[in-house]
Amino acid sequence: MTPSSAVLALEGPESALPAEAVAPSGSVSPVVPAVLPPPSGAVIQSRTVIKPDLPLVAKAHVDRAITGTGPLLLVRDELTFDVADQALQERAVRAVVVRSGTQLPDHARKMLQESGKVLVLSDEPLDRLRDGGQYQVDASGLVDLERLAVPVTAICSHLNEENEALYKAWNVRDVGYFRLKFCLFQLLATEPGAYQDPHRLETAFTERLRQLVAQGWRRVRIVLSDPTSGELRQLGLAVDAEDNPELGVRGPRAAELWWPEINAIRTVAAEAPDIQIQVSVPFVSNIDEFAAVVAMFNKAGLRKRVELGLTVEVPAMVYALPTLLERHRPGFVAVGTSDLFALVNGVDRSHKALRVDPYSDVNRRIVEDICATAAAHDVPFLVCGELRKDPMIARELVRSGCGELIAAASVLEIARMNRAAAGCSREVTR
Repeated sequence: MTPSSAVLALEGPESALPAEAVAPSGSVSPVVPAVLPPPSGAVIQSRTVIKPDLPLVAKAHVDRAITGTGPLLLVRDELTFDVADQALQERAVRAVVVRSGTQLPDHARKMLQESGKVLVLSDEPLDRLRDGGQYQVDASGLVDLERLAVPVTAICSHLNEENEALYKAWNVRDVGYFRLKFCLFQLLATEPGAYQDPHRLETAFTERLRQLVAQGWRRVRIVLSDPTSGELRQLGLAVDAEDNPELGVRGPRAAELWWPEINAIRTVAAEAPDIQIQVSVPFVSNIDEFAAVVAMFNKAGLRKRVELGLTVEVPAMVYALPTLLERHRPGFVAVGTSDLFALVNGVDRSHKALRVDPYSDVNRRIVEDICATAAAHDVPFLVCGELRKDPMIARELVRSGCGELIAAASVLEIARMNRAAAGCSREVTR
């Protein structure tokens, strides 16, 4: 099955639901895998018989003596009363995994169940589990977070301590989509006059990017801002009204407004030489617009330090993309489905009475075409927006060559993308 035909076979978000028994937290039930290709090496063939409220991440602990802080996944040959007691006595232990096929003493199992401990049966030899390795424990079993086929990256433009801690706990090490537009909105909400002050904008962007790189990410992908006149007017700015702001002067059509952002990126790139920095140019509608931004980065002395790519959101770029990839060889292609689908379907995305079905045949097909074009030119690609949240479509994207899956700061979303990134056949449920 080709990636294209696989995605087209879907009927929408409901089709991504697994053929898996969904049981309440703490209950015991069998797990029936969906019919999909074999999983990758990241998936530990296993099943969860006492399920967690939410997926969790834990370090495998093989030694007899419990040391270190949790959460821990206690690895034991079989479930005995001694093992159950050890799990109950140690608060750091969140889950226990034992060999499938061994006896499960009923009361030992109930001791775990009533104490909120998770129990997993492994169909594989337990030496698959590395002492200290990080594993996702969910309603379907175990996933090795250090052996995913592609990385799961963060899509979050407000990386406070809580969000940072969540991502790091789940072994997310790269920021896949950091929108400067959201940083701009936060600034203008309290300082609307800053929009006319390039120095203030540069200072604010520099501060936010310094905070970002100080968190120790391996790679960050920064998306230049592209506010519409309608959004700016909602923030109280006295800008010219446009009949259709979504199609007006925004992004590369007002590229000179990006200098404060480019200057901030230059400052932070010099201060953090060990962090890989990528920059995405949004709302590109023709090749000349992208070429003009490339020239701006060259002028700023950033072309060798920063990897420049683009977010495909304007339908015209679907047809211009092959030529752009040949001429400019961008570092990556992102598919921005929110704007793209609105424009393809002729829908105002802010209209209360109108909506776009991201899973329609047309919308899926256009994403497939973009991804196929990028893959044919050996350019990494990723997908943003609602479509990428569908676990089955995310799995097909990985199979078609997608270089990463992005996830918001949500335990369930990160866990679902981890399973998709592992290419596994089971879905994450509560």
